[in-house]
Amino acid sequence: RLQGDWSSDVCSSDLGVAEGLTFRRNGDRNARPIATIDKLTVQGTYWEFFAAPKRVRRVRIEGLRMFISPASDRTDNPAPPTGSAKQSAVIIDELIADGALVEFAAGGPGTEPLRFEIHQLTLNSVADDRPMSFRAALLNPKPPGEIRTDGQFGPLRPQSVDQTPLSGSFVFQHADLGIFPGIGGTLSSAGKFNGVLEHIEVEGSTDTPDFQVTRSHHAVPLKTQFHGMVNGMDGDVSLQSLQAQFERTSVVSQVEVAKKTDSEGKTVSLGATELQGRIEDWLRLIATADRPALTGAMNFRAQVLVPPGKQGFFERINLQGDFGIDAASFSRSTTQEKVDNLSQVAQGEKENDDPASVVEHLKGHVVLSHAIVTFSDLSFSVPGALAHVRGTYGLLTQQVDLHGTLQVDNKLSKGTKGVKSVLLKSVEPFLKKKNKGEIVPIKVGGTFRYPSYGLDVIP
Repeated sequence: RLQGDWSSDVCSSDLGVAEGLTFRRNGDRNARPIATIDKLTVQGTYWEFFAAPKRVRRVRIEGLRMFISPASDRTDNPAPPTGSAKQSAVIIDELIADGALVEFAAGGPGTEPLRFEIHQLTLNSVADDRPMSFRAALLNPKPPGEIRTDGQFGPLRPQSVDQTPLSGSFVFQHADLGIFPGIGGTLSSAGKFNGVLEHIEVEGSTDTPDFQVTRSHHAVPLKTQFHGMVNGMDGDVSLQSLQAQFERTSVVSQVEVAKKTDSEGKTVSLGATELQGRIEDWLRLIATADRPALTGAMNFRAQVLVPPGKQGFFERINLQGDFGIDAASFSRSTTQEKVDNLSQVAQGEKENDDPASVVEHLKGHVVLSHAIVTFSDLSFSVPGALAHVRGTYGLLTQQVDLHGTLQVDNKLSKGTKGVKSVLLKSVEPFLKKKNKGEIVPIKVGGTFRYPSYGLDVIP
Protein backbone atom coordinates (compact mmCIF):
# COMPACT_ATOMS: atom_id res chain seq x y z
CA ARG A 1 0.00 0.00 0.00
CA LEU A 2 1.13 3.55 -0.64
CA GLN A 3 0.37 7.02 0.58
CA GLY A 4 0.98 10.31 -1.24
CA ASP A 5 -0.41 13.11 -3.35
CA TRP A 6 -1.10 12.55 -7.06
CA SER A 7 -1.80 15.06 -9.85
CA SER A 8 -1.83 15.00 -13.64
CA ASP A 9 -1.72 17.44 -16.55
CA VAL A 10 -3.65 16.39 -19.65
CA CYS A 11 -1.85 19.05 -21.68
CA SER A 12 1.64 17.54 -21.31
CA SER A 13 3.38 14.21 -21.79
CA ASP A 14 3.35 13.75 -18.02
CA LEU A 15 0.58 11.32 -17.20
CA GLY A 16 0.91 12.22 -13.55
CA VAL A 17 3.19 13.46 -10.75
CA ALA A 18 3.16 12.06 -7.22
CA GLU A 19 4.99 13.46 -4.21
CA GLY A 20 5.69 12.12 -0.74
CA LEU A 21 4.95 8.47 -1.49
CA THR A 22 5.33 5.83 1.22
CA PHE A 23 5.08 2.10 0.53
CA ARG A 24 4.09 -0.15 3.43
CA ARG A 25 3.66 -3.89 3.74
CA ASN A 26 0.00 -4.81 4.36
CA GLY A 27 -0.74 -1.23 5.39
CA ASP A 28 1.08 -1.65 8.73
CA ARG A 29 1.75 1.90 9.87
CA ASN A 30 3.84 0.70 12.82
CA ALA A 31 6.34 -1.14 10.62
CA ARG A 32 9.19 0.56 8.84
CA PRO A 33 8.21 1.50 5.26
CA ILE A 34 9.44 -0.70 2.43
CA ALA A 35 10.29 2.42 0.41
CA THR A 36 9.72 6.14 0.22
CA ILE A 37 9.78 8.47 -2.81
CA ASP A 38 10.06 12.25 -2.76
CA LYS A 39 8.71 12.70 -6.28
CA LEU A 40 7.51 10.34 -9.01
CA THR A 41 6.85 11.52 -12.55
CA VAL A 42 5.07 9.28 -15.09
CA GLN A 43 5.44 10.13 -18.79
CA GLY A 44 3.71 8.63 -21.82
CA THR A 45 0.54 8.84 -23.88
CA TYR A 46 -3.01 8.27 -22.68
CA TRP A 47 -3.91 5.79 -25.39
CA GLU A 48 -0.94 3.57 -24.40
CA PHE A 49 -1.81 3.89 -20.74
CA PHE A 50 -5.37 2.62 -21.31
CA ALA A 51 -4.27 -0.26 -23.56
CA ALA A 52 -3.90 -3.84 -22.29
CA PRO A 53 -1.36 -4.21 -20.89
CA LYS A 54 -0.85 -0.58 -19.96
CA ARG A 55 2.40 0.90 -21.25
CA VAL A 56 4.34 3.81 -19.78
CA ARG A 57 7.22 5.29 -21.72
CA ARG A 58 9.19 6.70 -18.79
CA VAL A 59 9.03 6.91 -15.01
CA ARG A 60 11.40 9.26 -13.20
CA ILE A 61 11.88 8.70 -9.46
CA GLU A 62 13.50 11.31 -7.25
CA GLY A 63 14.56 10.71 -3.66
CA LEU A 64 14.02 6.93 -3.63
CA ARG A 65 14.82 5.20 -0.32
CA MET A 66 14.41 1.42 -0.11
CA PHE A 67 14.64 -0.57 3.13
CA ILE A 68 15.25 -4.32 2.86
CA SER A 69 15.21 -6.71 5.78
CA PRO A 70 15.81 -10.47 5.30
CA ALA A 71 13.46 -11.28 8.17
CA SER A 72 10.59 -8.99 7.22
CA ASP A 73 10.75 -9.85 3.52
CA ARG A 74 9.56 -13.38 4.27
CA THR A 75 5.91 -14.17 4.86
CA ASP A 76 3.92 -17.29 5.54
CA ASN A 77 2.73 -17.26 1.94
CA PRO A 78 4.93 -19.34 -0.34
CA ALA A 79 6.54 -17.64 -3.30
CA PRO A 80 5.01 -18.51 -6.63
CA PRO A 81 6.99 -21.08 -8.57
CA THR A 82 9.27 -19.93 -11.37
CA GLY A 83 7.39 -19.17 -14.56
CA SER A 84 3.97 -18.86 -12.89
CA ALA A 85 3.89 -15.05 -12.63
CA LYS A 86 0.73 -13.46 -13.93
CA GLN A 87 0.88 -11.28 -16.98
CA SER A 88 1.94 -7.79 -16.02
CA ALA A 89 -0.77 -5.15 -16.01
CA VAL A 90 1.75 -2.34 -16.60
CA ILE A 91 4.97 -2.24 -18.61
CA ILE A 92 7.41 0.64 -18.08
CA ASP A 93 9.81 1.12 -20.98
CA GLU A 94 12.33 3.12 -18.94
CA LEU A 95 12.61 3.86 -15.24
CA ILE A 96 15.21 6.34 -13.98
CA ALA A 97 16.05 6.56 -10.26
CA ASP A 98 19.29 8.54 -9.97
CA GLY A 99 20.33 9.46 -6.44
CA ALA A 100 18.60 6.49 -4.80
CA LEU A 101 19.56 4.82 -1.53
CA VAL A 102 19.11 1.10 -0.82
CA GLU A 103 19.57 0.02 2.78
CA PHE A 104 19.85 -3.58 3.98
CA ALA A 105 18.93 -4.05 7.64
CA ALA A 106 21.67 -4.74 10.18
CA GLY A 107 22.45 -8.40 10.71
CA GLY A 108 22.25 -8.17 14.49
CA PRO A 109 23.18 -6.16 17.61
CA GLY A 110 26.32 -4.07 17.18
CA THR A 111 26.31 -4.21 13.38
CA GLU A 112 25.50 -1.38 11.03
CA PRO A 113 23.13 -1.62 8.07
CA LEU A 114 24.59 -1.79 4.57
CA ARG A 115 23.81 1.37 2.62
CA PHE A 116 24.29 1.53 -1.14
CA GLU A 117 24.29 5.06 -2.56
CA ILE A 118 23.16 4.76 -6.18
CA HIS A 119 24.35 7.70 -8.26
CA GLN A 120 22.78 6.49 -11.51
CA LEU A 121 20.15 3.82 -12.08
CA THR A 122 18.24 3.06 -15.27
CA LEU A 123 15.84 0.13 -15.64
CA ASN A 124 14.30 -0.96 -18.94
CA SER A 125 11.26 -3.12 -19.64
CA VAL A 126 10.00 -3.01 -16.05
CA ALA A 127 7.11 -5.41 -15.46
CA ASP A 128 5.90 -8.02 -12.97
CA ASP A 129 6.20 -10.99 -15.31
CA ARG A 130 9.68 -10.53 -16.81
CA PRO A 131 13.25 -9.66 -15.93
CA MET A 132 14.22 -6.03 -16.33
CA SER A 133 17.55 -4.84 -17.65
CA PHE A 134 19.53 -2.39 -15.55
CA ARG A 135 22.51 -0.07 -15.70
CA ALA A 136 23.83 1.44 -12.47
CA ALA A 137 26.68 3.37 -10.87
CA LEU A 138 26.86 3.22 -7.09
CA LEU A 139 29.07 3.57 -4.04
CA ASN A 140 29.86 0.28 -2.32
CA PRO A 141 29.83 0.54 1.51
CA LYS A 142 32.58 -1.93 2.48
CA PRO A 143 35.16 -1.46 1.15
CA PRO A 144 34.16 2.00 -0.09
CA GLY A 145 34.58 2.24 -3.85
CA GLU A 146 32.75 2.91 -7.08
CA ILE A 147 30.82 0.12 -8.85
CA ARG A 148 29.50 0.23 -12.40
CA THR A 149 27.27 -2.65 -13.36
CA ASP A 150 24.72 -3.74 -15.92
CA GLY A 151 22.60 -6.84 -16.38
CA GLN A 152 19.13 -8.22 -15.66
CA PHE A 153 17.09 -8.31 -12.46
CA GLY A 154 13.82 -10.07 -11.70
CA PRO A 155 11.04 -10.78 -12.03
CA LEU A 156 10.73 -9.47 -8.47
CA ARG A 157 9.26 -11.89 -5.94
CA PRO A 158 7.58 -9.73 -3.28
CA GLN A 159 6.80 -12.72 -1.07
CA SER A 160 10.47 -13.78 -1.09
CA VAL A 161 12.76 -10.96 -2.20
CA ASP A 162 15.90 -13.01 -1.52
CA GLN A 163 14.91 -15.43 -4.32
CA THR A 164 14.73 -12.71 -6.97
CA PRO A 165 17.01 -13.65 -9.94
CA LEU A 166 19.77 -11.39 -11.23
CA SER A 167 22.76 -11.58 -13.57
CA GLY A 168 25.25 -9.25 -15.17
CA SER A 169 28.79 -7.88 -15.07
CA PHE A 170 30.57 -5.30 -12.92
CA VAL A 171 33.63 -3.07 -12.62
CA PHE A 172 34.74 -2.08 -9.10
CA GLN A 173 37.25 0.78 -8.83
CA HIS A 174 39.09 2.81 -6.20
CA ALA A 175 38.11 0.48 -3.35
CA ASP A 176 39.86 1.56 -0.16
CA LEU A 177 40.99 -1.53 1.78
CA GLY A 178 42.10 0.66 4.68
CA ILE A 179 38.59 0.36 6.15
CA PHE A 180 39.58 -3.15 7.28
CA PRO A 181 41.89 -3.24 10.33
CA GLY A 182 45.48 -4.23 9.61
CA ILE A 183 45.60 -3.92 5.81
CA GLY A 184 45.60 -1.20 3.19
CA GLY A 185 45.70 -0.55 -0.53
CA THR A 186 43.47 0.51 -3.41
CA LEU A 187 41.70 -2.34 -5.16
CA SER A 188 40.12 -2.56 -8.60
CA SER A 189 38.08 -5.53 -9.80
CA ALA A 190 36.03 -6.77 -12.73
CA GLY A 191 33.83 -9.81 -13.22
CA LYS A 192 30.37 -11.24 -13.74
CA PHE A 193 27.58 -12.61 -11.55
CA ASN A 194 24.50 -14.82 -11.78
CA GLY A 195 21.93 -16.28 -9.40
CA VAL A 196 19.37 -14.99 -6.88
CA LEU A 197 19.84 -12.23 -4.29
CA GLU A 198 20.53 -14.68 -1.48
CA HIS A 199 22.99 -16.76 -3.54
CA ILE A 200 24.88 -14.85 -6.23
CA GLU A 201 27.59 -16.76 -8.07
CA VAL A 202 30.50 -14.42 -8.84
CA GLU A 203 33.78 -14.75 -10.72
CA GLY A 204 36.40 -12.26 -11.75
CA SER A 205 39.77 -10.74 -10.91
CA THR A 206 41.27 -8.05 -8.69
CA ASP A 207 44.35 -5.86 -8.92
CA THR A 208 45.81 -4.05 -5.89
CA PRO A 209 49.13 -2.47 -6.87
CA ASP A 210 49.81 -1.17 -3.35
CA PHE A 211 48.53 -3.90 -1.03
CA GLN A 212 50.12 -3.80 2.41
CA VAL A 213 49.91 -5.01 5.97
CA THR A 214 49.77 -1.63 7.68
CA ARG A 215 52.25 -2.53 10.41
CA SER A 216 55.01 -3.23 7.89
CA HIS A 217 54.21 -0.32 5.52
CA HIS A 218 55.68 -2.33 2.62
CA ALA A 219 53.39 -2.18 -0.41
CA VAL A 220 53.42 -5.11 -2.85
CA PRO A 221 51.45 -5.65 -6.08
CA LEU A 222 48.71 -8.23 -5.44
CA LYS A 223 46.56 -9.82 -8.15
CA THR A 224 43.84 -12.45 -7.69
CA GLN A 225 41.42 -14.61 -9.67
CA PHE A 226 38.28 -15.68 -7.78
CA HIS A 227 35.09 -17.72 -8.03
CA GLY A 228 32.47 -18.02 -5.31
CA MET A 229 29.19 -16.86 -3.81
CA VAL A 230 27.90 -13.59 -2.36
CA ASN A 231 24.76 -13.23 -0.24
CA GLY A 232 23.23 -9.98 -1.43
CA MET A 233 20.95 -9.81 1.61
CA ASP A 234 23.62 -9.71 4.33
CA GLY A 235 26.93 -9.27 2.48
CA ASP A 236 28.42 -12.68 3.41
CA VAL A 237 31.04 -13.95 0.94
CA SER A 238 32.23 -17.49 0.25
CA LEU A 239 34.97 -17.97 -2.37
CA GLN A 240 35.56 -21.60 -3.33
CA SER A 241 38.63 -20.60 -5.32
CA LEU A 242 40.92 -17.61 -4.79
CA GLN A 243 44.27 -17.61 -6.57
CA ALA A 244 46.61 -14.85 -5.44
CA GLN A 245 49.91 -13.71 -6.96
CA PHE A 246 52.41 -11.24 -5.47
CA GLU A 247 56.06 -10.90 -6.38
CA ARG A 248 57.22 -14.50 -7.14
CA THR A 249 54.70 -16.16 -4.81
CA SER A 250 51.41 -17.88 -5.76
CA VAL A 251 48.76 -19.01 -3.26
CA VAL A 252 45.52 -20.97 -3.77
CA SER A 253 42.85 -20.37 -1.11
CA GLN A 254 39.26 -20.93 -0.08
CA VAL A 255 37.80 -17.93 1.74
CA GLU A 256 34.67 -17.19 3.76
CA VAL A 257 33.72 -13.76 5.13
CA ALA A 258 30.58 -14.15 7.22
CA LYS A 259 28.90 -13.13 10.41
CA LYS A 260 29.14 -15.77 13.12
CA THR A 261 26.66 -16.31 15.94
CA ASP A 262 26.70 -13.55 18.58
CA SER A 263 29.65 -11.78 16.94
CA GLU A 264 29.85 -8.11 16.07
CA GLY A 265 31.13 -7.93 12.54
CA LYS A 266 32.28 -10.64 10.17
CA THR A 267 34.83 -13.40 10.61
CA VAL A 268 37.33 -14.25 7.89
CA SER A 269 38.07 -17.98 7.47
CA LEU A 270 40.74 -19.07 5.00
CA GLY A 271 42.39 -22.30 3.92
CA ALA A 272 45.54 -21.63 1.89
CA THR A 273 48.11 -23.68 -0.01
CA GLU A 274 51.35 -22.33 -1.42
CA LEU A 275 53.15 -24.74 -3.71
CA GLN A 276 55.57 -22.25 -5.23
CA GLY A 277 56.73 -19.11 -3.46
CA ARG A 278 59.52 -17.21 -1.76
CA ILE A 279 59.95 -16.55 1.96
CA GLU A 280 61.38 -13.10 1.22
CA ASP A 281 58.07 -12.10 -0.43
CA TRP A 282 56.19 -12.88 2.79
CA LEU A 283 58.76 -11.15 4.99
CA ARG A 284 58.61 -8.06 2.80
CA LEU A 285 54.83 -8.06 3.28
CA ILE A 286 54.62 -8.58 7.05
CA ALA A 287 57.99 -7.54 8.54
CA THR A 288 59.00 -3.99 9.44
CA ALA A 289 62.61 -4.36 8.26
CA ASP A 290 63.39 -2.73 4.92
CA ARG A 291 65.34 -5.80 3.81
CA PRO A 292 63.96 -9.35 4.26
CA ALA A 293 66.11 -11.21 6.76
CA LEU A 294 65.75 -14.58 5.00
CA THR A 295 65.51 -15.75 1.39
CA GLY A 296 64.58 -19.09 -0.11
CA ALA A 297 61.93 -21.18 -1.87
CA MET A 298 58.87 -21.80 0.29
CA ASN A 299 55.69 -23.89 0.39
CA PHE A 300 52.98 -24.25 3.04
CA ARG A 301 49.45 -25.32 3.95
CA ALA A 302 47.53 -23.34 6.53
CA GLN A 303 44.12 -22.67 8.09
CA VAL A 304 43.52 -19.06 9.10
CA LEU A 305 40.77 -17.47 11.21
CA VAL A 306 40.44 -13.71 11.73
CA PRO A 307 37.54 -12.78 14.05
CA PRO A 308 36.16 -9.24 14.17
CA GLY A 309 37.36 -6.89 16.86
CA LYS A 310 39.11 -3.63 17.68
CA GLN A 311 42.53 -5.19 18.22
CA GLY A 312 45.20 -5.06 15.54
CA PHE A 313 45.39 -7.64 12.77
CA PHE A 314 48.22 -9.67 14.34
CA GLU A 315 46.47 -9.79 17.72
CA ARG A 316 43.28 -11.20 16.12
CA ILE A 317 44.63 -13.64 13.55
CA ASN A 318 44.74 -17.36 14.38
CA LEU A 319 46.72 -19.75 12.16
CA GLN A 320 47.70 -23.40 12.10
CA GLY A 321 49.83 -24.90 9.36
CA ASP A 322 52.92 -26.65 8.07
CA PHE A 323 55.65 -25.08 5.98
CA GLY A 324 58.93 -25.84 4.25
CA ILE A 325 61.76 -23.60 3.05
CA ASP A 326 64.55 -24.91 0.82
CA ALA A 327 68.00 -23.43 0.23
CA ALA A 328 67.43 -20.61 2.70
CA SER A 329 70.08 -17.99 3.35
CA PHE A 330 70.20 -14.98 5.63
CA SER A 331 70.43 -11.51 4.16
CA ARG A 332 72.39 -10.14 7.10
CA SER A 333 76.05 -11.11 6.58
CA THR A 334 76.86 -11.63 10.28
CA THR A 335 73.91 -14.01 10.70
CA GLN A 336 74.82 -15.96 7.57
CA GLU A 337 78.45 -16.23 8.72
CA LYS A 338 77.33 -17.85 11.98
CA VAL A 339 75.28 -20.42 10.07
CA ASP A 340 78.08 -21.07 7.60
CA ASN A 341 80.69 -21.48 10.33
CA LEU A 342 78.38 -23.89 12.14
CA SER A 343 78.37 -26.02 9.01
CA GLN A 344 82.16 -25.90 8.78
CA VAL A 345 82.57 -26.91 12.42
CA ALA A 346 79.92 -29.66 12.17
CA GLN A 347 81.91 -31.21 9.32
CA GLY A 348 85.08 -31.19 11.38
CA GLU A 349 86.66 -28.32 9.48
CA LYS A 350 88.18 -25.13 10.83
CA GLU A 351 86.16 -21.95 10.65
CA ASN A 352 87.12 -19.76 7.72
CA ASP A 353 86.40 -16.28 6.51
CA ASP A 354 84.79 -17.35 3.25
CA PRO A 355 82.22 -20.07 4.00
CA ALA A 356 79.48 -20.92 1.51
CA SER A 357 76.50 -22.88 2.80
CA VAL A 358 72.76 -22.47 3.15
CA VAL A 359 70.06 -23.70 5.52
CA GLU A 360 68.40 -26.67 3.88
CA HIS A 361 65.03 -28.34 4.47
CA LEU A 362 63.75 -25.78 6.98
CA LYS A 363 60.29 -27.09 7.87
CA GLY A 364 57.88 -27.35 10.75
CA HIS A 365 54.42 -27.07 12.25
CA VAL A 366 53.33 -23.61 13.35
CA VAL A 367 50.50 -22.13 15.41
CA LEU A 368 49.87 -18.37 15.54
CA SER A 369 47.69 -16.89 18.28
CA HIS A 370 47.71 -13.48 20.02
CA ALA A 371 50.67 -12.37 17.85
CA ILE A 372 52.85 -15.26 19.14
CA VAL A 373 54.12 -17.92 16.72
CA THR A 374 54.65 -21.31 18.36
CA PHE A 375 56.81 -23.91 16.60
CA SER A 376 56.15 -27.44 17.83
CA ASP A 377 58.35 -29.32 15.37
CA LEU A 378 60.85 -27.09 13.59
CA SER A 379 63.81 -28.72 11.85
CA PHE A 380 66.55 -27.57 9.50
CA SER A 381 69.93 -28.71 8.30
CA VAL A 382 73.25 -27.36 7.08
CA PRO A 383 75.99 -29.54 5.64
CA GLY A 384 77.18 -31.68 8.56
CA ALA A 385 74.40 -30.79 11.02
CA LEU A 386 70.67 -31.37 11.60
CA ALA A 387 68.65 -29.35 14.12
CA HIS A 388 65.28 -30.00 15.80
CA VAL A 389 63.87 -27.14 17.88
CA ARG A 390 60.64 -25.86 19.38
CA GLY A 391 59.64 -22.56 20.92
CA THR A 392 58.13 -19.19 20.12
CA TYR A 393 58.57 -16.06 18.04
CA GLY A 394 56.80 -12.76 18.77
CA LEU A 395 55.44 -11.06 15.67
CA LEU A 396 55.24 -7.69 17.40
CA THR A 397 58.42 -7.92 19.48
CA GLN A 398 60.40 -10.08 16.98
CA GLN A 399 61.76 -11.94 20.03
CA VAL A 400 63.02 -15.48 19.36
CA ASP A 401 62.97 -18.21 22.03
CA LEU A 402 63.83 -21.62 20.56
CA HIS A 403 65.30 -24.69 22.27
CA GLY A 404 66.26 -28.08 20.86
CA THR A 405 69.06 -30.29 19.68
CA LEU A 406 71.70 -30.18 16.97
CA GLN A 407 73.07 -33.45 15.61
CA VAL A 408 76.56 -33.02 14.12
CA ASP A 409 78.75 -35.34 12.09
CA ASN A 410 81.92 -34.62 14.12
CA LYS A 411 82.86 -33.41 17.58
CA LEU A 412 82.41 -29.67 17.74
CA SER A 413 85.67 -29.18 19.64
CA LYS A 414 87.60 -30.60 16.66
CA GLY A 415 86.34 -27.91 14.37
CA THR A 416 87.18 -24.97 16.61
CA LYS A 417 90.26 -23.45 18.11
CA GLY A 418 91.36 -21.35 21.06
CA VAL A 419 89.08 -20.62 23.99
CA LYS A 420 86.00 -21.78 22.06
CA SER A 421 87.52 -25.26 21.66
CA VAL A 422 88.28 -25.48 25.38
CA LEU A 423 84.71 -24.52 26.29
CA LEU A 424 83.18 -27.09 23.92
CA LYS A 425 85.47 -29.83 25.26
CA SER A 426 84.28 -29.04 28.79
CA VAL A 427 80.64 -29.73 27.91
CA GLU A 428 81.22 -32.85 25.78
CA PRO A 429 80.51 -35.22 28.71
CA PHE A 430 76.95 -33.83 28.79
CA LEU A 431 76.33 -34.47 25.08
CA LYS A 432 74.47 -37.56 23.90
CA LYS A 433 76.23 -39.98 21.59
CA LYS A 434 74.88 -41.49 18.39
CA ASN A 435 76.51 -43.34 15.54
CA LYS A 436 76.34 -40.34 13.24
CA GLY A 437 77.88 -37.89 15.73
CA GLU A 438 77.08 -35.81 18.77
CA ILE A 439 73.63 -34.57 19.81
CA VAL A 440 74.13 -31.02 21.01
CA PRO A 441 71.43 -29.17 23.01
CA ILE A 442 71.11 -25.68 21.55
CA LYS A 443 69.12 -22.48 22.00
CA VAL A 444 68.33 -19.54 19.76
CA GLY A 445 67.43 -16.18 21.28
CA GLY A 446 67.60 -12.49 20.51
CA THR A 447 65.50 -11.09 17.69
CA PHE A 448 64.85 -12.24 14.14
CA ARG A 449 67.18 -9.55 12.77
CA TYR A 450 69.82 -10.09 15.46
CA PRO A 451 69.60 -13.73 16.60
CA SER A 452 71.91 -15.28 19.13
CA TYR A 453 72.96 -18.93 19.24
CA GLY A 454 74.39 -21.03 22.04
CA LEU A 455 74.57 -24.35 23.83
CA ASP A 456 71.61 -25.16 26.04
CA VAL A 457 73.34 -27.43 28.58
CA ILE A 458 72.31 -27.76 32.21
CA PRO A 459 75.07 -29.54 34.26
